[in-house]
Amino acid sequence: MTPELDAGERDARERVARAVDPLSDVLSVADALGRRPTVRLGDDVDPGWREALDLWVSTHGLERATGRDATLVITGDPARIEGATWVHSPNAGVERLASTLPESALLTRTTGTMPSRIAEYVLTWVLAERWHVPRYLAHTATATWDRSEPPLPPRRQEAVVIGTGAMGSAIARTLGQLGYHVVGLSRTGRPHDAFDVVLPLDEAFGTTAAMPAATTLDAARADVLVLALPHTPQTDGLVTPGLLRAFDGVHLVNIGRGSAVRTATLVGALDAGNVRHATLDVTEQEPLPASSPLWRRPDVTVTPHVSGLTLAADVVGALDAALTEIRAGVRPSSAVGRHRGY
Repeated sequence: MTPELDAGERDARERVARAVDPLSDVLSVADALGRRPTVRLGDDVDPGWREALDLWVSTHGLERATGRDATLVITGDPARIEGATWVHSPNAGVERLASTLPESALLTRTTGTMPSRIAEYVLTWVLAERWHVPRYLAHTATATWDRSEPPLPPRRQEAVVIGTGAMGSAIARTLGQLGYHVVGLSRTGRPHDAFDVVLPLDEAFGTTAAMPAATTLDAARADVLVLALPHTPQTDGLVTPGLLRAFDGVHLVNIGRGSAVRTATLVGALDAGNVRHATLDVTEQEPLPASSPLWRRPDVTVTPHVSGLTLAADVVGALDAALTEIRAGVRPSSAVGRHRGY
């Protein structure tokens, strides 16, 4: 009789199996869907999406689970994933799920139209700041005709985007259409056609033996700095006071995660003039407390995490694509790399 493995040994064997066969979780999901084609919607799923998701379930020959036992669970809440072979996040952010889900399970996420909508958000606020929109709205309210300090083209036509994934790439293309020379900063520095150049973040602010001066970033020339980072242990607090000191009056836009830059770090950079304005769709604490100094600064614009709201069609489209790939024995393009956290 084979002795029963304890949880630690089973976990270790699963990790080895996944390293040997990177499609093991996909094949497990395909097998489980054949035996138990059940889907459960988490209580956190938007009620307005349920009709579209129910239609998707029936269209693909699946069944809505009546209890907790289901092969696929659609949720963003780690408390609702028990027993699932496949978990699909209705959102792009998956940090809570990635750290909780067993490695043997498949985790996919929704991107959909979010990149283009987030790029539109960045474009809106870059132009609003450039064209003094808040000032002219205030003038309109007070019947003030003031032609002093008119909007002018930026002195510098360089934009920096930290994060070169789907969101960062869409932002880069949009800023490029405005005439910006767009520099991407990423973990690897791998080239991407959405950017004029991509540099490794660890090496971008100085010359190393592997990187000649011509390929380092002259941050002082940047007019716009966009943070398009997921939340991972590596990105938590990534934007340090030292990094921001390299900039000279940049407009910082954060559409990724608030954890990338501490509030105190940002306030210090605003006070020092390294950042001239900050547009924040995400903040270190959400909702942003009324006591936060960010609310009381004219050089800060705060929006309530709305730049990349998910639509029902985004979730259905992501599920459609993932199911098709799984049934073909292919790792879904929306699968989360658990070691990366996105």
